[in-house]
Amino acid sequence: MSPEPSETLKEAQHHQAFGRMSRGRILSFFKKIIDPNKPESSPKVVLTSDETMMSDYSGGVFIGFSTCMPTGIFPTWLYFKTVAPPVPREKGRAVQADYGLRIVESTLLENGFSREEVAVVHPKDIEKVVGENTEIIAIGGHDILGINPPTSEFVEFLQTGPPLNRVKFLELIRKPVVQDKKIIVGGKSAWQVADKEIMDKLGINHVYLGEAETKILETIKSILEGEKLPEIIEGEEASVEQIPLLKGATIHGLVETMRGCGRGCDFCTPAMQKIRFKPIENIVKDVETNLNAGIETALLHSEDILRYGTKKITPKPKKVIKLFNEISKLERVKSIKTSHISLASAYHNQELVKEISDICMALPKQKIIGTQTGIETGSPKLINRYMPGKPLPSKPEKWPEIVEQSLGLLNDNNWFPACTLMYGLPEETNEDIKLTLDLLDDIKHTSKIIVPLNFVSMEGSALSKNKSFTAENMDPIHWKLIGECMEQSIDSIQNLIKQKNEILTPTGNYLKTKIFNYFIKYLIKHAEKHIKDLKKGKPPKNYQNLEKNYRIPDLN
Repeated sequence: MSPEPSETLKEAQHHQAFGRMSRGRILSFFKKIIDPNKPESSPKVVLTSDETMMSDYSGGVFIGFSTCMPTGIFPTWLYFKTVAPPVPREKGRAVQADYGLRIVESTLLENGFSREEVAVVHPKDIEKVVGENTEIIAIGGHDILGINPPTSEFVEFLQTGPPLNRVKFLELIRKPVVQDKKIIVGGKSAWQVADKEIMDKLGINHVYLGEAETKILETIKSILEGEKLPEIIEGEEASVEQIPLLKGATIHGLVETMRGCGRGCDFCTPAMQKIRFKPIENIVKDVETNLNAGIETALLHSEDILRYGTKKITPKPKKVIKLFNEISKLERVKSIKTSHISLASAYHNQELVKEISDICMALPKQKIIGTQTGIETGSPKLINRYMPGKPLPSKPEKWPEIVEQSLGLLNDNNWFPACTLMYGLPEETNEDIKLTLDLLDDIKHTSKIIVPLNFVSMEGSALSKNKSFTAENMDPIHWKLIGECMEQSIDSIQNLIKQKNEILTPTGNYLKTKIFNYFIKYLIKHAEKHIKDLKKGKPPKNYQNLEKNYRIPDLN
């Protein structure tokens, strides 16, 4: 029996419609079936960073420091599977990303670019996302060649291989799909590759120095239009009005509250920046962007959260408390963290510390308040010479007391600080180191991590022309200092592990958690092997006649 005329007509119409489909649409149809997460078209601009920058470190905020360690300590493939796994991704785009990449993305999206034209991508997805429409790949990073502290120190002392951040950056930039496009390198460590010879070796077309908001838009537009640009482009300081609202979620829910510091430490680059504050309503909107992506934590980034809202040394408590109150009132915020706090601000404003601590600790998942701070030295002479603003409004002679009292205050109010300590500053003497050892003895009872940093001459700081301090320059007293820092840090970390605290407690399945915990214990055990000798002033190796020094990047 022949089909009804109406059925024949319908069938013919289906065949005609399918026949009119372009080859591209047909391929797109089948690609969706084969790989539903693959993007339909390639963006013009891809923003990315190396694998060490594109992880939430299994939820452990301070575990991010482990990306500074050298290879050869822990199996690299296992590290990036369990300790620093990739951020969540959808259709090749990162659901969470480094804040710097988000700022570039947001700047472009607020100025005429569409979401189809700009993509923030994890390096594992580069080959999937980059295509014939892609013209620019912009790469950001905090220590791309692994020569900033603490990377430089970890690598030089251990000498087991090059650092993870350097290895992963070089792996990313040398991908054929990356080399086929125009490459821009930016971020805090872009100065490390701002050299004609290095740029040629790595195939970098442009290095962008400075804040993104001022010139990255015109830079990218000019490249897309085929205009000739200088190889090194210098951005200026952005006004508060130029800082865009986040258009995507950031790792750990980081939101910027202010830029600049104002205390003026000579070895530090943020000290050179002008102080600016984002309005509270904009900060809240950024937190909401992260909440909408399922991130329940607000990590408030600043150089000193206690001085939010003022350019003076003395805080304005009402502004700081309002900031914390507005964020804590957001229904889905379960905890608040801070990136940095000044010990002098805490010492001179103890009631303010207590008030914001009470606000945070009332949140449902707040077990402790993590932060970073700088001890740097126990020597009032070095404080006066290189960081006279650090103890203000007190005088440099008061600094040891400020450190001891403020660490105790923070601990009493449920804060756990990761502290930096600087050695090898120009004109430093063994007497200065002895004073720092005395200070360490005074704070032995407090809970904290202390990361000792060798002085590194960094572009953009007041001491950029001075020579960096390396292992071959060290005296026994320097090794003793490092041993003491390691011992105190391990004691505090082990106490945190016993408490199952969120700063070091991973998120993930049972197997990943077991491997993560093994990684922490492995690092502790590895460090403990050296502490006894270090405290006697004995270096782990002979650094005078190294066959290969992994501190120095090999770009061949």
